[in-house]
Parts: sequence; C-alpha cells; structure tokens
Amino acid sequence: MAHQYPLDLSLPVPYAAANFVVTDANRGLYDLLTTPEDWLNPHLVLTGPAGSGKTHAGHLFAETHGAAWLTPDMPQERDASLIAVDEAERFDQETLFHLYNRTIAEGRLLLLSRLHPAQWTITVPDFESRLKAMRVVDMPEPDDELLKNVLKKLFEARVITPSDDVLEYLSRRMERSLAHAQKIVTGLEAYANGRAFTRSLARQFIETSENMSWFSDWDEI
Repeated sequence: MAHQYPLDLSLPVPYAAANFVVTDANRGLYDLLTTPEDWLNPHLVLTGPAGSGKTHAGHLFAETHGAAWLTPDMPQERDASLIAVDEAERFDQETLFHLYNRTIAEGRLLLLSRLHPAQWTITVPDFESRLKAMRVVDMPEPDDELLKNVLKKLFEARVITPSDDVLEYLSRRMERSLAHAQKIVTGLEAYANGRAFTRSLARQFIETSENMSWFSDWDEI
C-alpha cells in the first residue's frame, strides 16, 4: 500500500530557552548570548541561512534577559535597553539607526539576519557606518551530537521516542542543518505510518527520500 504524506509537514518549533540544545558545536554562541554584559561591542549581528537556528538563538537571548523582540511585521519600538530584531535585513533601517544610537552607551542590540551585513541593501546612508561597526557572528554548523539532540526533542514533541540507535543513525546521515532535522522528523513519521521506529525503518526512509522530490523541495523553516 502506498504511503500517504500530509500536505502540511511542519510543526511549530518551540523557541523556549529551555529547548535550546547546547553541545560543543554551539557552546561558544550559547555563552555569548547568555552573557551580553561581557560583550565588548554592544551591537551584534547573528547571521545564518533559513533553518540554521538563529531565531531560536535570538529567543534564547530575549527570554534570558527580558529583551524586547521586534520583527518587520511587529516593528514597534519599546523603551528597552536590550533588544533583539528578527529578519533584520528586512527591518526599517531608520528604526535600526535609532536603536543603534539608543544602545551605544547603555544596552545591547542583537540583529538576526539571513544575509551578512555586506549583502544588505542600504536605504539609510547614516545607518551604513553603524552597521559596519557591528560585530558579526555566523551561526555554527551543528555537530552530530547537536543534531541527535534536536531530533530527539522534535520527536518528543510528537510523542515519539525512537531509540538512541535510530537517532545516531539519522544524525550521521542527514544534512548538517537544523531545518533538515524538522524534515526528517515529519517525513519519517509519515513514512512509518504506524510502524515501529527502528533503525531498519530509518534506513529505508533515508534511501527512499533521496528520490522523493517533495522531500528535497520542502521550504526550510
């Protein structure tokens, strides 16, 4: 019998600080975001492609320190000294200019962006020099341990508890991407169709998914 795959294959990823998995791969980033008082530069740009985990990292910073959370769709300025801006490359640059100036003497400003600042289209000339002065940090590539733990949490959110052997197998054969972890979990759940999550099933899914256009074409989160 052919397997039926759902059209909506993604679930919201919890961004709570408690769900932020820390391994050797991202420990430096974790320490950076949880100790902003130690930053030498009060302004930080965190870059990474879609699905790299930067939004979760931004929420870690915001939740841990009570920072204001701004997005292009919710750009209201707040009287806060700690501010995180998601999708900053799309954000109003006049507002970013003012936020930069406000946090120079006292405060911290974290910008999250899919693009390196050098790739931004500058619309406010006065903001360009401020942007160039910011520290830029790239999202680290996840290691096997991080991918394994992220897979485990994603499966747990679906009340699925695969063995460590299955998680180990998947983490060593998947793309080095947190977005791909979401695809693996949603796709494997549908592929299992009620069957037990064994290593054999995981291997069949990985081999089959290489020829599934719907799997490789999912939008990354």
